[in-house]
Amino acid sequence: MSALQSAAPTATPIFTGLRKKLIIAFLAVLLIPVVEIGFYGYFFTSRVLSQQALDGAEREVQLQAQHIVRSLAQAQGDALFLSQLRSLAKLRELMAQHAPSAEIDLWREEAAQDFMVLLSVRPMVQNLRYIDSGGREVVRADSDGQTVHSSPRKELRDRSEFAYFQQAMALTPGSVFVSPFAIDQDMDENSPLVHYALRTSDGNGVIVVDLHAAWILRNLPANVTQDTWALIDQDGNYLVYPENYAPASNDAGKAHIHSAMNNLLSGGAGTFETDTSVFVYNTVFPAANSQSQFWVLYRDTPRAVLYADVSDFYQKAALFVMAAVLLAVGLAIFTSQGIVSPILDLRRKAEHLGHGGEVDEMPLELPTDEIGSLTRTFYEMAHDLERKRREAQMLIERLITAQEEERKLVAYDLHDGLIQHMVGARFHLSNCRQLCPIRDNEHATAGLVRGCDALTNAIVEGRRIIEGLRPAALDDLGLGAALTELAHSTAEHSDWQLSLDVHPLSQEPEKSVGVTLYRIAQEALNNARKHAQAKHVQLSLTNGYGISLSIQDDGRGFEPEIVSREERGLGITTMRERAALLHGTCELVSTPGVGTTIQVWIPWQVEAANTIHLTDIPGGETEWSTPP
Repeated sequence: MSALQSAAPTATPIFTGLRKKLIIAFLAVLLIPVVEIGFYGYFFTSRVLSQQALDGAEREVQLQAQHIVRSLAQAQGDALFLSQLRSLAKLRELMAQHAPSAEIDLWREEAAQDFMVLLSVRPMVQNLRYIDSGGREVVRADSDGQTVHSSPRKELRDRSEFAYFQQAMALTPGSVFVSPFAIDQDMDENSPLVHYALRTSDGNGVIVVDLHAAWILRNLPANVTQDTWALIDQDGNYLVYPENYAPASNDAGKAHIHSAMNNLLSGGAGTFETDTSVFVYNTVFPAANSQSQFWVLYRDTPRAVLYADVSDFYQKAALFVMAAVLLAVGLAIFTSQGIVSPILDLRRKAEHLGHGGEVDEMPLELPTDEIGSLTRTFYEMAHDLERKRREAQMLIERLITAQEEERKLVAYDLHDGLIQHMVGARFHLSNCRQLCPIRDNEHATAGLVRGCDALTNAIVEGRRIIEGLRPAALDDLGLGAALTELAHSTAEHSDWQLSLDVHPLSQEPEKSVGVTLYRIAQEALNNARKHAQAKHVQLSLTNGYGISLSIQDDGRGFEPEIVSREERGLGITTMRERAALLHGTCELVSTPGVGTTIQVWIPWQVEAANTIHLTDIPGGETEWSTPP
């Protein structure tokens, strides 16, 4: 009985097969939701929603902390850049040598110009300064957000009494000190600043980057009414807090914070809950070289606000129970998905088969319903297609083998027949030149010599053609070595500059693949030798999802459309037909005056058992994409 006959539809009782399964599924899902919602809500959902709310708050605090770290990292980069300026290094050198004032002033102006260039692209920076080891400003550039200028020598100030200078100088060379948010009275603007101070590598001064605190905190949420965002240092001092939250004057709020202070100042990240609030905090280390100085960013959220979703869930649970019928429909759809999964599995197997994959043996036990009948029909059709595919592949291999055998016979005939006659003719002409010298007629002598030379060249060319008809190197050395020898041999006769990029293959492909690629390369190189007039030829061979062969020359090129229209591209057509025979591709791109590129791809891969099969090649109707 054929596959189609075995799959013929039969009458199915209403309570068997898929219909029976669906009826049972619908009856079951009508009762399950009411019971599950109660247990799900009390034992799982409330905890999940609470954890989700807490995780969301932690992610937001962590994100804000990362914004602060990135802002400080940019300041560190600017400070390191300034410390490595050639102008500043020269200025420090002259100052150390007590050079003449005029020369020092010249380099001070040069360094100030470099400072202003950096300051012009950093609107978040108010001042850039270099302070010597005595606390005196040497170079200073200021910005008001719109214009940038440097301070003349008479306006440079003494900073030796400032805390950020003293603490920076107390560090080892190359270390960084970051001050808390502060308003310096001698600054042009009364806006909070952060002094980012880097002690120079020679220890003879400090580079200070004055950042606007508002820029560092620019990503913090604005106009928050229910949450409280604040920033404290390692000692518990407040650096930033909202206007309506003043811990210094709000005793209740301050006591509330102090109860959680030990957790917040642990130097890490986490959460802490009280009866009324949830604290989420993360630690920022403004100076990468110091773990003792850190800022703690925290978010204080009322429990009722943070866990509002949990309360909302309990309120809506009753509505979900009343909607049990709708949930039953949804569960019925989910159940039906499981029922039709064998059909989806069959579809995947069909797609796998269509892309050249093999189908497993039919299971010994199949359901007696419609799915079982469909599965049985599919396996019968798949195995029949597999058998026909193998037969087609055998025909391809036989065809390629027959072509090679025919070429071998032609090579034998040429070698044993035509070449031997040509060698004999050259021998007789050479004897004729020696036995019957022609002294009176120079033209006859020259013609005889040219005839001998022409026969010699013809013999050499004939032997080259014979070697091309019988590529012994392909059997003896493998595809990569054979292509290398072919390219070198052709290049020697063509005076090319040859570039090879032949990647070693993990395993030699079967004969039909190797012969096809060799013949295509042979045709492409011969075309380049005869027509391209190239100076440089490149050949590459790679193996990935299939084998790729590329041959490129810088010859005179041509118009492929014209060649195709005038039916002069027999070699090109042959290459494409060879590749198509193995379900591969052969693409040609040529531009007059630029050159020609031939890109060939043949599907082939080595299996885990190190056995190469071309039976995995898809049918002619299947589209294969050439790998890049």
